[in-house]
Amino acid sequence: MNGVSAAVTLRCVGTGDAFGSGGRLNSCFHLSMPGGALLIDCGCSSLIGLQRCGLSAGEISTVIVSHLHGDHFGGIPFLLLEGKYASRRQRPLTLVGPEGLQDQVEAALDALYPGTGDDGFDFEVEYLTLKPREFMALDPFTVQAWPVKHGRSKHVYGLRIEAGDKTISYTGDSEWTEQLIPLAENSDLLIAECFAYDSQVPAHLDYQTLLTQRRRLACRRLVLTHMGPEVLRHLENLDIEFVNDGDSIVV
Repeated sequence: MNGVSAAVTLRCVGTGDAFGSGGRLNSCFHLSMPGGALLIDCGCSSLIGLQRCGLSAGEISTVIVSHLHGDHFGGIPFLLLEGKYASRRQRPLTLVGPEGLQDQVEAALDALYPGTGDDGFDFEVEYLTLKPREFMALDPFTVQAWPVKHGRSKHVYGLRIEAGDKTISYTGDSEWTEQLIPLAENSDLLIAECFAYDSQVPAHLDYQTLLTQRRRLACRRLVLTHMGPEVLRHLENLDIEFVNDGDSIVV
């Protein structure tokens, strides 16, 4: 960390699973501090969530994607179109994610709105590829990707993001793996997916496992997201904090 103290705010734009359980939007978190704002994941409903939160898509300089599933990156084509046709964006946009992100985004854009990307954009779009455990400077943030396990999916990462003197970690989608221990270590905030309640669902975390492993997750604050129907039915009984669409956390 660089030791600079600054106000860091996390806005929970979308905290749902892939199926919109409980009426929640797809995964998307807006992280801001003086000097910049980025999105952590950008699921299909992210533009809707940003509007509901009163956040400007045009002020986002960077999107970091944990893995290439639609509820985590599927909003990027809409973000590009919003910049091209609605806000007339001029600010460059940096898209950061696993290997294959550019191909997937361009294929999705062409499938949803054929030909709209053929003549390019009036703003620069830069794609950067995450490398396991390597630090990437994205002024004023620094990101580090940690390999996690999401079924048979390849290039799936948890993310550690340094913002001034704060560290925000995010599991992305992952079943339990020992990689979550160093991912969480000394984090000011860990955002953990929790799709299931008391059954171990392949490719995802469950509440009982997180409760059992809580002491090993050496973070100052832990919040749950990406909750499926079973977890949502138990919200009143959870002993771990959870987030809702629209929540704001000062880190």
